[in-house]
Amino acid sequence: PQISYASTAPDLSDNTRYDFFSRVVPSDTFQAQAMVDIVKALKWNYVSTLASEGSYGESGVEAFIQKSREDGEGFPPPGMGVWSRRRGNGLGWRDVPALSLALCPCPQSWWVSHPLASPHRRVLEAAKRANQTGHFIWMGSDSWGSKISPVLHLEEVAEGSVTILPKRVSVRGFDRYFSSRTLDNNRRNIWFAEFWEDNFHCKLSRHALKKGSSIKKCTNRERIGQDSSYEQEGKVQFVIDAVYAMGHALHNMHKALCPGKVGLCSRMDPVDGVELLKYIRSVNFSGIAGTPVTFNENGDAPGRYDIYQYQIRNSTPEYKVIGQWADHLHLQV
Repeated sequence: PQISYASTAPDLSDNTRYDFFSRVVPSDTFQAQAMVDIVKALKWNYVSTLASEGSYGESGVEAFIQKSREDGEGFPPPGMGVWSRRRGNGLGWRDVPALSLALCPCPQSWWVSHPLASPHRRVLEAAKRANQTGHFIWMGSDSWGSKISPVLHLEEVAEGSVTILPKRVSVRGFDRYFSSRTLDNNRRNIWFAEFWEDNFHCKLSRHALKKGSSIKKCTNRERIGQDSSYEQEGKVQFVIDAVYAMGHALHNMHKALCPGKVGLCSRMDPVDGVELLKYIRSVNFSGIAGTPVTFNENGDAPGRYDIYQYQIRNSTPEYKVIGQWADHLHLQV
């Protein structure tokens, strides 16, 4: 059995292919439904979709289109267009927005963007080059989320964008732990020295220093968060929840199969993966964020999202939380 803390592709819910796979993050099927609910709530009448090639982009945008057709209450509304384009082999990201602008039949339209990390920027840059700042209202999936990198120096083009992220919290204990790591107390991590050099723009070996280079030798007195910028990676909460899910499953399995025993008994040596999977799928505990960690029959976590809008107020850009989604949309219009 495998428990993922980051994989959201809808394909992974297929028990005939990925029967041992579980995840503490929701499937993009939930995200697609949340995006459809946002489109409905804002009464948009035309949507163009843009996806990157590959499972994440293509299956995500397909789920959005499918959910928009499945949804009752007369959705899509009469006259609403859902126009889809993915980046084909002969079509670069530079060309997609220009092509889409030419094909869009409406004076103002909206984009539901489902690209991977670097294409977000290229799409915004292309809109800026085409002098289309303010023409689109963008909607970005969790690959855009609340990242600064896609919108840096493109704030005016991105203004008003609505983005979505699985609901998560910053884990303070991790900040305390990670900012206290040094080359002396973190030798077990074989990549830490490489991180140290990259993070502090220095070299640990004097031999690695090039003559005339501005890169200095590391002193080992550098401190994370003091001598470099530090921001917690957004998936820390899910990594912790995934580890605890496996721990709870093994603990419950041990209590049932090896009662009163210390260590493994013969019924768990070796561990039967099919049996362990049953215990993983039945865990129910409070995660590090205080929300329940559970799995459905496909191994998916419940869909819980924060909805953001990229706003500029008093010349200061920020991602502002404007709503939540957990089965139903709560949007502060």
